[in-house]
Amino acid sequence: MIVSHARKFIFFHNPKCAGTSFRDMLKPYHDDGFTFWGVFRAPYFKNHIDHTHLRLWEMQAQFPDIFACAMAYNSVIFVRNPYERFLSAVNEHMKKFQPQIDLSSMTPAQRVEAVETFIRQILTVARITSDWRFIHFSPQIWYLQLGNEFLPRHVIPMGGDDRFMREAMLCLGLDELPIRHHNVSPSNLGAALTSSVLTDFVQRFYEDDFAYFKADARLAGLAELPNPPERRDVTIA
Repeated sequence: MIVSHARKFIFFHNPKCAGTSFRDMLKPYHDDGFTFWGVFRAPYFKNHIDHTHLRLWEMQAQFPDIFACAMAYNSVIFVRNPYERFLSAVNEHMKKFQPQIDLSSMTPAQRVEAVETFIRQILTVARITSDWRFIHFSPQIWYLQLGNEFLPRHVIPMGGDDRFMREAMLCLGLDELPIRHHNVSPSNLGAALTSSVLTDFVQRFYEDDFAYFKADARLAGLAELPNPPERRDVTIA
């Protein structure tokens, strides 16, 4: 998260939505006394939380003054297709926390099996809400809405080029800045989109994200299965 009190804007860092690239561009504007980056102990929650990707209830509890600013300041957030975002999160999680699972060395079928095993045996709601290592799997609505309040003023769909970032700069009243990209996913997990284990999980767990996107004509395309493959179960021998 980037907070500029001088310019009265906030960039909300939704995981796996090019946030690292964009926040690096905005670093010169950050003038809050706290740098919202890294994992620290949160006394209120009695555990460690990732301050890079503060969900709205975490922000409200840990940084009430910033939360109050968010109610008044201009702000922007990027959102992404839930299927693509989930697979990007799997890629990063495996790379950082399960390096023994080398997705890059696997065949497409083996990658599908690895993703299905992760969903069935490891990924739970309890882990996503309480273990910072699973922060990237948080529903996007947790960065958009708290109770009846929707905080980010400008919700911009992530695209395949830089136009969404340039739109964000315009929304924040900034001149165009050089764009550098970070955290490119190392392995192609697109084959997993043929797995009903994955698609059923994403549709169920991120149902509030899908409902939010479908209700906005500008975001409705994010609710579609990317390049819809033939729907079938993937069985790995």
